[in-house]
Amino acid sequence: MTGDSDGKVARLADRLVDRLRLEPDGADRFVGRAPAAPPRIYGGELAAQALAAANATVDADRAAHVLQCTYLAPGDPAHPLEHNISRVRDGRSFSTRTVQVLNAGRPVLMATVGYHVFETGLTHQLTMPKTPPPEELPPIQDAEGTAWTRWAEQDRDIQMRVVAADVADPVGRRLFWCRAVGDGCDDPRLQTALATYLSDFTMVASIRLPHEPPTVKKYLMSTLSHSVYFHRPIRAGEWQLVDHHSPVAASGRGLAMSHTYSADGTLVMSAVQEGLIRPLPADYG
Repeated sequence: MTGDSDGKVARLADRLVDRLRLEPDGADRFVGRAPAAPPRIYGGELAAQALAAANATVDADRAAHVLQCTYLAPGDPAHPLEHNISRVRDGRSFSTRTVQVLNAGRPVLMATVGYHVFETGLTHQLTMPKTPPPEELPPIQDAEGTAWTRWAEQDRDIQMRVVAADVADPVGRRLFWCRAVGDGCDDPRLQTALATYLSDFTMVASIRLPHEPPTVKKYLMSTLSHSVYFHRPIRAGEWQLVDHHSPVAASGRGLAMSHTYSADGTLVMSAVQEGLIRPLPADYG
């Protein structure tokens, strides 16, 4: 958001954060709204709101370690999102919640969230790829070799800095730095919801990249499922390096995987997404 005043940046950040603070509407029921762009509700918004709703029903001693979402139908931003929570389990170390999200009376998302009380254990991780820092890279609007929609480029709630891509990569690998704009909230649960919002931005695009140039769109991509694994606490308002690729496409579907690193090289989050791949219809606008 270069050129914006501090006040404007803060207002943009507040807008996203406010959408993740849902309105209670009875026992284990919450209501939220999504912006009118894009024409259908962004999948990361659905997942982030579902996680925020589940978070509101869990004791403070445990944090989400996994969010698993199944997308059922496109969401219409003209109607509110109704989040209905089921408290499946509350054990000594783990809790489980399911979330059914309704939009205009029909289910658009089913989510399961697992929570874990913090404990110590074995530690290892992948090494973060070596890249230039975000300050030395172009924003998504000026980068070459990307494959994201105009809406993603113009989303005012995030900043992205893109690492130069190998457009011939056989698995559509892309790396970029990403953060939520102006976020200054210290609530760790809200941070996981913000990170979930960011996690869905680019993954499904990697499935089509091995099959067509980034600037040519011949295939329609729809997300079928999205799973996010929170390994360590994450600060979504700070720069994170996202490394994603598509290891396989077959039977009209493709799989995308991503790893997210904090600036110091710590692997904080991973995600897996399955997408539907179909040729664009002749009347696609």
